[in-house]
Amino acid sequence: MSGYLLIVNVGSTSIKSRLFTTDLQTDAALTADYGTAVGLAVEGRDIHGEPVEQYIAEAHDTSSALAVVLNQWRLMIAANSLPLAAIGHRIVHGAGWFDTVTPITANVLERLEQLDHYAPLHNPFNRLGVIIAAGFFPDVRQFALFDTAFHRSIPEYAGRYAIPSRLSEKVDFYRYGFHGISCRHSLSAAAELLACDPSGLNLIVLHLGGGASATAIRAGLSIDTSMGFSPTEGLMMAGRCGDLDPMIMLALQREGMTPEQLDDLLNHQSGLLGICGDTDMRSILQKAGQDDATAMLAIDMYCYRIKKYIGAYCAILGEVSALVFTGGIGEHAPLIRDKILTGLDRLGFVMDRQANLRQMSQNSDISDAGSRSRILVIHAEEERVCAQQILNFLDETSDHEPRG
Repeated sequence: MSGYLLIVNVGSTSIKSRLFTTDLQTDAALTADYGTAVGLAVEGRDIHGEPVEQYIAEAHDTSSALAVVLNQWRLMIAANSLPLAAIGHRIVHGAGWFDTVTPITANVLERLEQLDHYAPLHNPFNRLGVIIAAGFFPDVRQFALFDTAFHRSIPEYAGRYAIPSRLSEKVDFYRYGFHGISCRHSLSAAAELLACDPSGLNLIVLHLGGGASATAIRAGLSIDTSMGFSPTEGLMMAGRCGDLDPMIMLALQREGMTPEQLDDLLNHQSGLLGICGDTDMRSILQKAGQDDATAMLAIDMYCYRIKKYIGAYCAILGEVSALVFTGGIGEHAPLIRDKILTGLDRLGFVMDRQANLRQMSQNSDISDAGSRSRILVIHAEEERVCAQQILNFLDETSDHEPRG
């Protein structure tokens, strides 16, 4: 395949996008933050390595922010006469329908729309990225890459919920799992750091960002993960509650809360925000350093829940090759890593505290020499994984095309 690959990763408050060559070099990147009422900030670098900075002093929703970013790409690509071969989109939820790179058609978009209620903070925005990109680049092939695909290897006894099957004609209640693209990168990056084949690794991957998850990987395959039917289950997150007794929701419903209010409570008003009124771990750590009681409680709860999942996954994996920290908090919050790992030496995780405090510009091993399992910090590269998967897909399909 010749030409460039544009990867678009749309979140509920930000857009990340990168332009790759066929040898997976990043030639340009644009990031947009639109999740405030203040304005839209776009920054990155262009095809010549020059910085891009744009600020629009008015609030933008997802649609208008995407229009700004994709128009920037259209102008940059046209000005430099770049052949754009494909556009890839990270799609959070693919249910049981999609487990590989999928060329986007009208039928695929229609099926994806049916999954909006499965992941309401993500899938509608992901679909919007596809639709708006088609308007700017009508002749360019588009592909969907699914967070849920990596977790299709989870066995049924770990994926099923203990409720009757066929409860709904519209929804299949199952543990689909998320952050799969990030987990896939963590697996390959860990294999490179440890100089071994991915199929020989047992990993616990902690993707800690605004959303947070823990995943158990045995012999290179996902066998369990903390997020389930939706990204709301599992660890405590920025605004999501994580694991919760379901009877709490029934009690609140009986007190008069509507489904919409419950949805907002679970996904936007809970987690770190619900405990200490803040979602930014940097400021929460700063407040905790000033003896703010609610900030300290939020950190204690956050790290405690992660420790419980580490213990559970050690039990099901047996030997653990490495514990991986990735995502914004996992990569950049040494105090959180330290608090999570304190006391886990009995499970074989012993950290080099000096290594943990270093600024890490590349993937790093922060284990003590005597640690039975390695402790790795791996920078999330979801866009690169998407580009690699598209290249692999196009290479495989071209091999099967009839030759004249």
